[in-house]
Amino acid sequence: MQAASLFKLWFLLLLLGIFPARAPVLLAEESKAPGKSDRFPFPIKVDVKAGKTEGLPNRVQNPASGMWYALVPAGTYTIGSDQVWDSKEIQVQMSPYYISETCVTRSQLGPELWKHMQQADWHDEKIDSQVRQFPEELQVKFRLLEFMMTYEDERGIWGGMLELNPDLASDYDAAYTEFMKSVINGENPESEKELTLEEGVRSIRLTPLQKQTITRVQETVSAQLKDPQRGQAPYDHASDDNAVTYAEWKGVDLPTEAQWEIAARLASANKLKVHHMVGNHWEYCSDFYAYDYFQRENDFKDPTGPRKAKWSRDQLEREKKAELPSSFGFFNWLLRVSVKISVLRGGSLSGREYYPSKIQSLADSEKPHRIRLVINPRQN
Repeated sequence: MQAASLFKLWFLLLLLGIFPARAPVLLAEESKAPGKSDRFPFPIKVDVKAGKTEGLPNRVQNPASGMWYALVPAGTYTIGSDQVWDSKEIQVQMSPYYISETCVTRSQLGPELWKHMQQADWHDEKIDSQVRQFPEELQVKFRLLEFMMTYEDERGIWGGMLELNPDLASDYDAAYTEFMKSVINGENPESEKELTLEEGVRSIRLTPLQKQTITRVQETVSAQLKDPQRGQAPYDHASDDNAVTYAEWKGVDLPTEAQWEIAARLASANKLKVHHMVGNHWEYCSDFYAYDYFQRENDFKDPTGPRKAKWSRDQLEREKKAELPSSFGFFNWLLRVSVKISVLRGGSLSGREYYPSKIQSLADSEKPHRIRLVINPRQN
């Protein structure tokens, strides 16, 4: 996801005749490497009063994010339902895991997203060292360009987390459009020769109004994302991509479908302190969706879902009929390439949904989409 979005500035420099080193594939931020005997991906705070089960604390916290996790002990559990057409009641054997007591909130996501946007590792150290040698005004210009290209893509990925007030959003859109037109339509007299990075940055024009607007956007977004009091409610606009990305940032995982349902069943029976798993929302699981997955005859130990997505013939026909004219070719593309069709849970204990889907009712499609996390403890 990030690798594709942050190629833009590299490509822009290429258009202008600058040839920076190839942009590396962006990796999620690596968590602190644990010690060999450490079962957790980060230093934890233990709720001593909650006790232990088979040597594992029943409740732990990631102090950096404030997220609490509840232990689901190892055991044999029932999942699935004979009353749901694409499910079946089965028994699964599970290793111990921790599931977050709440979904990721906007205030937990904000600082991580801002840190990610400031990493600026679309280029290599060689380019960064060159930029540090530029005159100060050129460094400022380069960083503004860098932020503009990053923000332009990230706001499409993170939705409401990067919103601006209407006036500033309008100013930014105008500034960005004007800038891109000037780059695409402008004549570069030096285009016949390879420019140095400094020459290339000097040749990129930013008007005083564009600089002012980008700076205002940067300051606004920074203040919003770094404000810990800004929104304790769950982040409701998650996609599969940013759910996976956030889990990687924290060094944890999305729950498998089995992990999600077991926790939901325990919570509904008041055997686990995990909140709001079932209701008018969807939560992403790590599994691919397959309509016949519960009919399998093996993989009952820590199931992680099928290796590829699979729709029934009826589902395929309904998706095809629901295809919108504006999405011409999407359906055939979806069948040709390896696209993750994710499992969504949350509407009921056993009911399943999948994404992407164009056959959901309007009410279903407008449901909040949230991120819940799990820790799979390492074995000592």
